[in-house]
Amino acid sequence: MRRRDDMISASEIGTWCYCRKAWHLQQLGHTSALTEEQRAGTHYHRTHFHNLRSAYRQRNAARIVMIACLVSLIMIAIAGLWSNQ
Repeated sequence: MRRRDDMISASEIGTWCYCRKAWHLQQLGHTSALTEEQRAGTHYHRTHFHNLRSAYRQRNAARIVMIACLVSLIMIAIAGLWSNQ
């Protein structure tokens, strides 16, 4: 994914905070010797993001089901009261 040159990524901030020299060398185009570790970290964060998104979807679906059940119970109660009159 292409990004704008005037934007700073969280990864760049992390690199700069950890080691300013490493950030400077990265800006000059030098590659890190820890590319496998970086790849593993990227994979971990991507997987974590997908798991969170799935959990949010499940929570929203559960809310919809709970609201539908509540509305159904209210309708049944109203129908029961209506039929007793």
